[in-house]
Amino acid sequence: MWISDVESFAAHYSISVRKAQHFQCTGEHLVAHSEGGKPNSSNIVAACKFCNIKRHARKRPEDPVTYALHVQRRLKKGFWNNHLLNLAARPVS
Repeated sequence: MWISDVESFAAHYSISVRKAQHFQCTGEHLVAHSEGGKPNSSNIVAACKFCNIKRHARKRPEDPVTYALHVQRRLKKGFWNNHLLNLAARPVS
């Protein structure tokens, strides 16, 4: 993820700036405001923009624990969002 320098991130991964926008670091509310979630550090985690949007675009977004397990399974297999980086499966550094 990147916070303030999308151009460097894009250059590092040899992708377009447009594609790199998906990896902007955002604050993900584990429990949505609409469901009573609080704006505090125990309810907000870092997430790339792509994941933040995709999680909430589902008809039934997974609860935070289930989604965390989903991410961990993907990472253990050696990939996570590599389709956005045009990479074959490889460990995330």
